[in-house]
Amino acid sequence: MPFEFDVNSPALMRWMTTLVIVAVAFLLSRLSRRIVDRYVEEAERKYRIAKLVTRSVALLALLLIVALWSQRLSALLTILTIIGAGTAVALRDVLLSVAGWLNISLSAPYRQGDRIEVNGVRGDVVDIRVLHTILMEIGNWVQADQSTGRLIRIPNNWVFQHDVANYTRGFGFIWNEIEVTVTYRSDWKAARAILQEFAETDVESVTAKAEDQLRHLAREHLVHYEVLTPYVYLSLTDHGVKLTLRHLTPVRGRRDIRHNLTVQILTRFREHGQIELAYPTFQVQPLDTPQFGPDTPRFGGPPPHSAAPE
Repeated sequence: MPFEFDVNSPALMRWMTTLVIVAVAFLLSRLSRRIVDRYVEEAERKYRIAKLVTRSVALLALLLIVALWSQRLSALLTILTIIGAGTAVALRDVLLSVAGWLNISLSAPYRQGDRIEVNGVRGDVVDIRVLHTILMEIGNWVQADQSTGRLIRIPNNWVFQHDVANYTRGFGFIWNEIEVTVTYRSDWKAARAILQEFAETDVESVTAKAEDQLRHLAREHLVHYEVLTPYVYLSLTDHGVKLTLRHLTPVRGRRDIRHNLTVQILTRFREHGQIELAYPTFQVQPLDTPQFGPDTPRFGGPPPHSAAPE
């Protein structure tokens, strides 16, 4: 039986149309690259635009081919559903980051300028983009919440996976503690009075601002502090009396206040004359000192010069 070639066959028409779609997509991709090369000078923008156009053309061609080979609308919807599910699995983190960006834009757990901590990363928010948030890092190898100078990018999907600690939203103050240990023979009552005096003098304006912010914060959240004024707590250690000064400080002023208080405390302690700082000490003595006599057992054995039992 001779082979008959039907140019009007539906299958042949689909194949020819598919080839046309592929050819047009290829030509559009090449043409777009030439246009981008001619009118865009910056290398990074040129690369991004070219990639975006190429991927868009390829996606459009794929959808047209799928629609062409789908006999029924239900089959097309099934294929698109499968493609969509596969894309969602492959781009899970990207889609979650976009959802995180929407959450940040609507509920605003943080904004530009806020100091936050997420998943152990701390910093000031300098930019919020669709897929990630950029922080100016603080802490790490730098003490007292100072900037390291590094820009850190964190994915926006972290807002769904980790707790977000906002240092500045609503209440722009944090509690800080300064610990000083004096010897037991020191005048610890005078030391406590000195710490309390300097704290009340330097932190008085801070306390007033904190009380005002706290009144506004209490309207939205169940936040209640009975005492906002500085206080000095006492505790005993093995080498002295430890005085812990607890006080409020602005989020971005903790190091300055700590420095000023430390300078004043050390100066007043020296002027007082009966307050000395305590620190752990160790004393090492050789075994032949009087403290270890000839009858002292060594390593659990009998004295070195003891007589044998009769």
